[in-house]
Amino acid sequence: MASPAESKTRDLTWEYPKSEGDPFLLRGEQGEAGRLQFHEEPEASIAEFGGNRWTIRYTTKLRPHIRIYLADSQQLVAEYVPVLTGGGVVTFASGARYRWKKTAIFGDKWCFRTEEQSASVCIRQEAGALRQGGKVAICCGAENLPETPVLLLLAWFLRILDFEMLVEGIFRVG
Repeated sequence: MASPAESKTRDLTWEYPKSEGDPFLLRGEQGEAGRLQFHEEPEASIAEFGGNRWTIRYTTKLRPHIRIYLADSQQLVAEYVPVLTGGGVVTFASGARYRWKKTAIFGDKWCFRTEEQSASVCIRQEAGALRQGGKVAICCGAENLPETPVLLLLAWFLRILDFEMLVEGIFRVG
């Protein structure tokens, strides 16, 4: 049986940059919790959460994928690979795997789920527009999992990338 601490959900909100070149900001009850400076390939994006920093690199060529490294290093933390049916799979260096997919065919909510199908990080777009930001829920006892900060940042990165590719008409990766 899950304890109340395990089932607690933490809600956060992504905010669109106020001006060109500013990062996306992640806000919680205590104020700014993280940030994501998105850059188009081949330039790396920089993500921060909980005092940690990661570098995110992606490619849409040949074999689309996203790789996440510890900031200022070549140490691979995780790799996300899209699947033809939509969404994709992220595999961590530790061996942990999560599936990224919509919760309903016509819904606006996406979640990372474990192989056991418990949701860890879910994101809902506000009114469908990226400029409106997005709501994020960390649930099912996932707040203290080592993968959660990366999943949290990757979830929003995928929504940004999906929007950018939709605008440009390029193959989707998430």
